[in-house]
Amino acid sequence: MIFFSVNVAVFVVAIVLAISGIVMGNLAFRAGLGVKRWTLIGLILGPLGYPLLNTHKRFAMKRAVGRTARTIRL
Repeated sequence: MIFFSVNVAVFVVAIVLAISGIVMGNLAFRAGLGVKRWTLIGLILGPLGYPLLNTHKRFAMKRAVGRTARTIRL
């Protein structure tokens, strides 16, 4: 069994949060959402912010095209 020191655990968590922030910023950019906001949420919440991003994308799309419109996603 491998035991991590506290320093290694903090480093791993920091790396995961940084990668999550970069990925969520990129996804927000591709979806046309606020990049700074979603990057910050990714840095703070990490992967837990991803469902929030998806929900926000869906609501923004519905708001943009209307409630009764149908979209085709490829």
